[in-house]
Amino acid sequence: ARYGKLEPYRVRLVLEFQDTIPDFAENGPDGEIVIELAPSNLVPHSIFSFLEIARHWKKGAFHRIAGHVLQVMVNKNPVKHLAFQEYSPQFPHKKGTVGYAGRPSGPAWYVSTQDNSRNHGPGSQQDHNPHEADSCFGKVVVGFDDVVQRIKKVDGKEFISDAKKHVLIKSMQILVPAGNSENEFVEWIEPLF
Repeated sequence: ARYGKLEPYRVRLVLEFQDTIPDFAENGPDGEIVIELAPSNLVPHSIFSFLEIARHWKKGAFHRIAGHVLQVMVNKNPVKHLAFQEYSPQFPHKKGTVGYAGRPSGPAWYVSTQDNSRNHGPGSQQDHNPHEADSCFGKVVVGFDDVVQRIKKVDGKEFISDAKKHVLIKSMQILVPAGNSENEFVEWIEPLF
């Protein structure tokens, strides 16, 4: 109810590439990614939690450059983690999707740079539990072919300890459909309850 009933929800990430990235002179500091969230009836807890992370965004960055994911650390956010693992086979970990990291999952999350259905889908995390999986809750709909590929060029692999090499997330803005349009989105404004 907090975010309205018009779906799909989207979240815009405004990024800052630091001058340590190899193509900084050519492409500068700016980048933007837009994530479209899965239908809320598939993974409602995961969707609500990500919208809350965006609503309370203070600080974070892409800090892990792995062969299969680009992971974000979330700092100074009241969302600590998901209350439970949540997964829908109708929204698997395909290339370009977004999922929560860790156990319990969140608030850290990642963008899959390849099909991760086997790496993060059911049965991938625990041998004794063939059903548990990372929650997959969104898909990059703007910026995958350019901005995400640029993040992959950051100097370093896996977890990057040098904060000067992180790709900073300056802000996260919740977007909702503009009226009846399928292609127009506006920034969500928090209601005054």
